[in-house]
Amino acid sequence: MKKVMITSANTKSKISNICVNQDGYEVDLMCYNSTNFPSRQNSLQPRTLGKIPKMLAWELHPSYDYYIWIDSIFNFKRSDCVQWFVDQLGDSDAAFFTHPKRDTVKNELDFCIKNMKMGDQHLLNKYEGERMEEQVEYYYKNGFNDNLLIAAGAFIYRSDLVANKLYNVMKEWFYHNCLYSIQDQLSLPYLLQLFNVKYNVINENIYECKYITEKLEWDYFDKNRKELLNIISETDFLTNLYKNKI
Repeated sequence: MKKVMITSANTKSKISNICVNQDGYEVDLMCYNSTNFPSRQNSLQPRTLGKIPKMLAWELHPSYDYYIWIDSIFNFKRSDCVQWFVDQLGDSDAAFFTHPKRDTVKNELDFCIKNMKMGDQHLLNKYEGERMEEQVEYYYKNGFNDNLLIAAGAFIYRSDLVANKLYNVMKEWFYHNCLYSIQDQLSLPYLLQLFNVKYNVINENIYECKYITEKLEWDYFDKNRKELLNIISETDFLTNLYKNKI
């Protein structure tokens, strides 16, 4: 039976994802949080710390056939979720959702910069001081064909993708998050091209995918984000949302 490691992280809280028993696979779920993966307060902040299980799960949990990442807002509430993700691979080494609202890295950068200048506190808390403009400029100078933006909140890859433990796209992805910015959706498309990764695109809205989320819940948060974040943190809101307290 093929082995699957599902990882997620919310290093600012004790939140954990839900994963019901999955058909046809030996599945382990590891949710990294403030209890089992505390911040290295003198050297590594929570946002960067969370990139370790996202990008280096193969290093933390070797010997699995497939690796799946899901953000802390997502759950596997169906018994066929893993099978659906595996099916998205086809004969490729990885599969990623396209971004539901923007279609290039440059558009994503412009969105972040514009809204940060307008005082979007959510984005400022995440990306203020990050070298995003320098980062994208570097990619363009190195021949990046900017024709895809990935929603990096959930994805799957085979162990073959990281067979070279010393140099692979996931390890380089983490490196770019440390070198330039933790806006990981800026770096991933460039690195997929650089490594010539064979991957599939999932042309489905990640926030409406019935295998990882419930559309009504996400829509409610997305439409009321600014008002809600004035009175409750995003993490607390989503935690309560999935416990049916809101």
